[in-house]
Amino acid sequence: MAKASPIIILLCLFLAVLPHSGRGDDFPTRPINVIVPFNAGGGSDIFTRIFQKAIRDNELCPQPLVVENQGGAGGTIGSRMTKEAEPDGHTIMCLHDGIYTAQHYGNADWGPENFEPIAATGRSGVVIAVAEGSEYESLADLMEIAKNRPYELVFGTNLGAPNHYSALFVQNGKPGAKFRFTQTGGGSNRLNQVKGGHVDVTGFSIAEYVQYKEAGIRALAVLSEEREAALSNLPTALEQGVEATHSLMQFWWAPKGTSQERVDYLANLLGQAMETDYVRERLAQLHIEPIFLTGDELKAKVDERGALLNEITIESPPALPPLHWIILGLTIIFSIWAWREDKNKKAA
Repeated sequence: MAKASPIIILLCLFLAVLPHSGRGDDFPTRPINVIVPFNAGGGSDIFTRIFQKAIRDNELCPQPLVVENQGGAGGTIGSRMTKEAEPDGHTIMCLHDGIYTAQHYGNADWGPENFEPIAATGRSGVVIAVAEGSEYESLADLMEIAKNRPYELVFGTNLGAPNHYSALFVQNGKPGAKFRFTQTGGGSNRLNQVKGGHVDVTGFSIAEYVQYKEAGIRALAVLSEEREAALSNLPTALEQGVEATHSLMQFWWAPKGTSQERVDYLANLLGQAMETDYVRERLAQLHIEPIFLTGDELKAKVDERGALLNEITIESPPALPPLHWIILGLTIIFSIWAWREDKNKKAA
C-alpha cells in the first residue's frame, strides 16, 4: 500500500482542526442573550428591541437576539449577571453611561474595565427643565441663585444614575453653585415632582422632554456642545456661561475574556443593523444621534467618558438641624417649667 504524502497528512490535520481554529464560523450556535439591566418598557428596553427587530427582520444573524430584562438596583443586578456570564459571545448587555456612574457613586465595585466593549450605537442629549410657571427664565438665572444661596434649590434626580451626573456637571459648571439633590427616580417621576413644586429643577433626555413638555414644563438649556436639531431655539449651557456638557451614550458590552473575533462579529452585526432604514428612522424619532463606534475609536470614547467622572466629587449637603432632638429638649424644658410653676402655686 502506498504511503500518504506528508503534505496530504498535514492538509488533513489542518482540515480536522479548522472548525476549532477560531474562524468563528460556528458562532453563534444558539440565541444571543441580550441583558437589559432595567425593566421592560423603559428607554433602554425600547432601544435594545429596535436592534433586535432590525436584525430579525433583515435576517442579519443565523440566531435570534433574545432580550432579557433584569431590572433592579440601578442596573447593577443585570450588569453583574453579564459580568459573571460565560465569555463566549452568547450573553451580552446593552447599557448606557450607567456602567460608569454606578461604579463612581459606589453602587457597584465593577465598571467598564470588567467588560469587553462591543460598540457604541447612539448619543442622546440632555435637557435641564423647570415647571412652566417657574420664576427662572434661563439656566444662567438659576445658577446665580444656586451660587448665592447654596443648597437652597432642590434638583430632582435619580441618585447614582446618569441623570444625577448631568446635574452634577451643571453644578460644577458654575463655581460656587450648590444644589440639594433629592431622589425622584425615572422620567415620569421627575415630571410629577417638578410640576408639583416638590423640586425646583430636573433633567430629561431630549426624547423625554419632547414627550413631556406639553404637560407643563419648560426647558432652560441643553447640555450638548452645540444646539440640538430637535430644539434649535434652546440655547446650550455653554452659551449661558455654564461650563457644563453631558449626554447619554448607548453601549453594548460582552463579559471580560470574550474573544476579539466574537466581539468583532457582534460589532459588525450591530453595524449592519445601524444601516437599516428601520433603525435610522426609529433613532430619529427618539432624537438619538446615530453615532456608531467600534475598535480603537470605541475604546478611546470609553476611556474619555470615564475620565470625565474624575472631575466629579460626591459630597453631602450640610446636615439639617436635628429637629427631633430640639423638639424633645423644648418639651422637657417646658415640662420642668410647668411642673415648677404648679409646685410654686401649691406652696403659695
